[in-house]
Amino acid sequence: MHRRKYTKILILFIAATLFFESTYAQNGEVRTTNEAEGYSFVAPKGWASNATAEGYAFVEPGQNIILVVKAHNYRDHNAFIADANLEKDGLQLVGGHQDIRGGKIFRTSGNTPQGLAIIDTAVVYRSDGGGVAIVALTDNANSERGFNTALAVANSMTFRPPQVSAVAQRVRQGLTGKQLTYLYTGSGYSERKDIVLCSNGTFYQSTGMGGFSPGNSDGGSFAARGGHAGSWSIAPNGGSLLLRFNSGGTTSYTLSARQASNEVGLNGQRFFIQSQNVCQ
Repeated sequence: MHRRKYTKILILFIAATLFFESTYAQNGEVRTTNEAEGYSFVAPKGWASNATAEGYAFVEPGQNIILVVKAHNYRDHNAFIADANLEKDGLQLVGGHQDIRGGKIFRTSGNTPQGLAIIDTAVVYRSDGGGVAIVALTDNANSERGFNTALAVANSMTFRPPQVSAVAQRVRQGLTGKQLTYLYTGSGYSERKDIVLCSNGTFYQSTGMGGFSPGNSDGGSFAARGGHAGSWSIAPNGGSLLLRFNSGGTTSYTLSARQASNEVGLNGQRFFIQSQNVCQ
């Protein structure tokens, strides 16, 4: 499963390089701009910060509140919630979902070894799909400040067209209109995945697997097939392929070059690049 679950927003960040800049407004506020993802916001003043390939993390001076700012790829709030399994993640919804400028904010809570954690999540959406999630993680005593900080950052959020690199443009050109096929056969098991990338930005994906069931004495076989559709894009830096499913989930594949010109690596697996007749 490659879907981006809600709790991935809360994962500890791994240090990496991210192209961003901070500008100071006349009132002394610090506005942080992510050129690659195409968004800008006013960062909490005086908080320690760390920028990574995933987004931004801020810690207030007293170290009682952690704030995470991260781009998402959901088309609307219904799609975001459909992909969030709060019960499975050990979280409970506290109250309802409140309207904010350009999105929603809601509170969840969960037990941790350090005590009860309060999580306020503000989700802002672009008019063309995707957007930014702002998550404040704190304890009950500091929950009001956490909520207000997440809300302030969400209200300061502005969007602009992402700055797509020349590398990303070349990658998109090379994959547009192609079918990517993964094949595996071994030990009585077979698997196939096809991803068709249409020039209009839509994709079609089909998966199939089969083999012999060891528990079936008559040597019978099993098989399963599934199909999905949605929109696709290349990350602004050209390093990954993003599939946004019509059902609301997303999948991100890290792209890598291979020796053969008709092959491409997706999360390290070999996919063959082929022509297709699926796109209209």
